[in-house]
Amino acid sequence: MSLSLRKLLENPSLDLRLVVDPGEESAAEAALDHEFEWLHATDLIDPTPFLGPAEVILTLGWQFPLTDPVKPSMSEVRVPADKLERIYDDYAALVAAHGVIGIGFGSDVVHRGVPRPLVKACSKHGLILFDVPYEISFMDLLQEAARLVQRDQSERQTRSLRAQKAIAHAATRRDGLNATLRETARQLGCGVSLFDSLGHAVITVEAPRGPRVGEGDIAPVVRKALHEQLRFCTAQVSDEVEAIVQMLGESTDPTGVLVLTLSEGFDDVSRNVLSSVLALVSVSLEQNQALASLHTTLRQALLQLLLSGNIGMTRHILESVWGPLPVPPMVAMVGISRQYEVTRILPRLESMSADDEVPVFYAQYQNDLAILVQADSVEHVIAQLEPFDLVIGRSRCDRWDGLELALEEAKKAAEFGIRTGRTGSIPFSGIWQDGVADLIDATDATHVARRVLAPLERFDRTGNSELITTLRVWLENHGRLQTAARALGVHRHTLMSRLEKIAQLTGSDLDDFQVRADLVLALRYHRPESSDRSDGTNPRL
Repeated sequence: MSLSLRKLLENPSLDLRLVVDPGEESAAEAALDHEFEWLHATDLIDPTPFLGPAEVILTLGWQFPLTDPVKPSMSEVRVPADKLERIYDDYAALVAAHGVIGIGFGSDVVHRGVPRPLVKACSKHGLILFDVPYEISFMDLLQEAARLVQRDQSERQTRSLRAQKAIAHAATRRDGLNATLRETARQLGCGVSLFDSLGHAVITVEAPRGPRVGEGDIAPVVRKALHEQLRFCTAQVSDEVEAIVQMLGESTDPTGVLVLTLSEGFDDVSRNVLSSVLALVSVSLEQNQALASLHTTLRQALLQLLLSGNIGMTRHILESVWGPLPVPPMVAMVGISRQYEVTRILPRLESMSADDEVPVFYAQYQNDLAILVQADSVEHVIAQLEPFDLVIGRSRCDRWDGLELALEEAKKAAEFGIRTGRTGSIPFSGIWQDGVADLIDATDATHVARRVLAPLERFDRTGNSELITTLRVWLENHGRLQTAARALGVHRHTLMSRLEKIAQLTGSDLDDFQVRADLVLALRYHRPESSDRSDGTNPRL
């Protein structure tokens, strides 16, 4: 319901007259549009127990001393001016504190005109005061208020239906989701943003009028709602703009987040429209996710076709559905996510690539993300992937028959980045600077090293010997007995005795090259149980 005094005062048939002290005119004008619940006719000196929180009082003034009666037959009451003003002031203060918007005084029924002390008291306490002339009954006023309410409800319903119809029609267009959000912004006069379940903006429509805010102002609110699993919340994102955040799907498994940014409060019509929008957007997202799942499967199949050498068919399908396929020479990249399964990132990549003219192909590859891109567009694509916190390995691919090797190299580079805490993109050509052994998974290698060297470590502890140190020095000296014995400060026969013991405990032939290579790597990744390192690095030979 939208009932305001302005609507009543502007009705020429009622002939109502606004009574305002000169100094309070601007404040009263602003208050004329304040909505109130109803008009309550009462002459009680304290009507507040029977009033709602926001109403207008209609009174004939029987509760006030009759100092200027209309008819001679009415007994005039003589009250000192200061006491009379106090009576009116107390009344105005009482009803104003209760939340009354204004007072309609029926003049020339009991009191002649509108009592001046009442005008002064209403001005003092911020109440609107208007004169209801003798010719207009309070019943006339109440009937007109009822007609206004009925007309307002009808207009609201019509506006709501019109807005919902326009938004529903937009949803049937080819770009249904985008069109729905654009029409929502137009109908509600607010900004509309759709975020994915990772907290990244997918679609942003600016408010058609009034103050606006950027994606950077909204994103922290969305991520907080996702982190705390809040289905609905509001937040002040600037001095003039409030954000209404509505999670879509289940709070534990959201499909997205819808955000409305507005500078004015929502009315009932807007809330009804928002309910329809939420339903339409939820359905659109479910359809998009089902389609994205099919696209994910299709992309995986196309990648397998490329790896099998069926380039022509793959190019035909890709160009029919998405766009041009990159061609050699190109760069093959593999991205490993630090936070999410790659299947959660793929739909976001699809919406991102739709707005980009760079030829790029991506697909799920061994639970990670494979990306093919022309060499001159690599940095641009990597910048686009930055919000997803991926560690990206890359390798050059000059021929289609080298694609599988390039992807394997890119994956090794990404895995190396994960192990060593690297960020950004890592070229495969740059990860073997410290030797091929750097490509080994340090975690797995440490476990193997412990198993291989554990017998020696136990013997050293119980026998007070130095078998591990002996093995290390002997291998560093390439198996030369005399040189190693000098480095250890022992006799050549003592070294030979220790080597025999090492061969016996490990069950190895120390003259075998492969055995020596394995022992070198075992020592490289050896972490004694008594001195495990917590920094994640590995001792080297």
